[in-house]
Amino acid sequence: MAWRWGLALLASVMVSSSLVRAPDAAVPGETLITDVTWDPDMHIIHIELDPWPGIWNGWRMYLDGAEVPMEGGMGKPVIRPDAPLSKPPTGLIVGTLPWVAGLDHVDFPCCGTIQFYIPGKGLTNAYHYNLVDFGCRTASQKECASEWTVHEGDMVIGGRETHLIENMKFFQKGHVYIRGRATLIIRNSEFMMARGTVPTVHVYFFVDPEAKLIIENTRIYPPTGGTETGLICVINHGEVRMTDSLAKIHYFDMSDGARFFMARSEMVNPIGGLLQVTGGDTHVVDSTIGALGLRVPARAHLEVSGLHSGVYFDYWDVHQLIPEADYGLVLERTTLLKDELSGELRHGPYERGWIFFLDPTAHVRLSDSELRKVFLDIRNDKVNFRDLRVGVPSSMTYRDIVLTDVVVMGQWPLTIINSNVTITNSNYLFLQPSGLSAVKLIDSHMVEFIPRDFFGALICENALWTEAGEIISSVPYHSMANDFVINGSLRMEGLRENLQWKNARVTREFDVVATDAQGHPVRGVAIKVGGEAYVTDSAGKTKFSIVFNEANYNKPTLLEIWRSGRLIERREIDFFTETPIRIRAE
Repeated sequence: MAWRWGLALLASVMVSSSLVRAPDAAVPGETLITDVTWDPDMHIIHIELDPWPGIWNGWRMYLDGAEVPMEGGMGKPVIRPDAPLSKPPTGLIVGTLPWVAGLDHVDFPCCGTIQFYIPGKGLTNAYHYNLVDFGCRTASQKECASEWTVHEGDMVIGGRETHLIENMKFFQKGHVYIRGRATLIIRNSEFMMARGTVPTVHVYFFVDPEAKLIIENTRIYPPTGGTETGLICVINHGEVRMTDSLAKIHYFDMSDGARFFMARSEMVNPIGGLLQVTGGDTHVVDSTIGALGLRVPARAHLEVSGLHSGVYFDYWDVHQLIPEADYGLVLERTTLLKDELSGELRHGPYERGWIFFLDPTAHVRLSDSELRKVFLDIRNDKVNFRDLRVGVPSSMTYRDIVLTDVVVMGQWPLTIINSNVTITNSNYLFLQPSGLSAVKLIDSHMVEFIPRDFFGALICENALWTEAGEIISSVPYHSMANDFVINGSLRMEGLRENLQWKNARVTREFDVVATDAQGHPVRGVAIKVGGEAYVTDSAGKTKFSIVFNEANYNKPTLLEIWRSGRLIERREIDFFTETPIRIRAE
């Protein structure tokens, strides 16, 4: 697949193509095709455009220089915007009728050169694409040669081995482990990385303390669309050098003893690009990063006001901000991108701008600043938080950590270990509970939930959970076990498609409220589920529990409602069902 790249230094790796013949000349600076990708789940093609031209009528499409109708009818290709015109769209979808059906039986090639004529705008660029290595299969007879080397499963490089990937298009499906004193060199290449069978949303490079990862003149990125796509991360305990490269890395973690040198490179993806420095020695020169995460160590001081993203550092040392930082970080002629709500970036679990990781014994005074996140560690404590909100000035105090009129743009993240925490009237929470913690949400909104070795309870009173979560066990870098309880009133929205679940158990308590047409409680209504019966009391209430695991959390369980020996309703419920379950017993 060919890609449009943002740095001239990478031009030597670009795939060039000449314009096909068309009625009018292209207008410089108008709409460009920036990407063509295959959706392995829907079997459709997505074409990204930049910018959207603002009109849709009268377009013409050319494949390999020949015009192809865009409204071909049943069994023929149909091309339409990927969103309503009012949004606006970001590109086009190639599918067929009934809309949107896949291209399995449609004569549309998996490779070639595609171009569009847009009335009043002229021609787009002619874009060469090849999707055969990404699972594209259609009824087209055109033969498309394989361009990528595909590696299925985790890549493990160990001992004193030096492994070289050079002048290649390499598609890695799974983690990369660089162990012992091994070295992985990726040079003059495109390196695409997908989850494969990895259970977490994130897919990792793991670099051991004496290992090395060297990236030179290379583009690193995830595939677009499909269930295998994920967020590329680096966990560096050894040495990483990245020069003259574009990396759509979501976050890069620097640990104690690690070394990282980055020059003339960009580490940004649409929702990330975090350089997360908690230890080691980091030096970034002539580069761009999406976000900067800094650890404030135990008993260290951070006093700052007026901190904002969108900063160019001619020369900056972390000790200018955190004098007692026990790690090294120098940025020279480097840009930290602005944290603004545009494109895919919005409030929620995304990485942009400034992020702080605060030790509970640190001495912090943060005021009148704009941050993406502020991580708080709660250990063996009992705490109440209220009014933690995103997008508006918020204030809070925990021990000697004082935030005054701080605008958090992304999330309020809390790591909760063997603690009792109550959070009231707050939104966009990111909770990571562990141990026997009890976490209570009152009139609050959780946007990300990642329990880690959690055996306690999440207690809800008018709570909302949206966006993201990972309930996972038996994954050493993530969580060894999870077996906890969720109870109370909870609504889940937009979570069914995004929740990751693997080898974990959750006991969900379902409250039931039965009322008549006037809203009065009804006693004696029987709820039958899982071979057991539960009867409402004088307040019209009862409850039951279901133990969910990887096999059944998204499968329907039949619930029957009986009154006076008569079946009055059947419902299907699962882990995502809103509580309390409300029943009209008439």
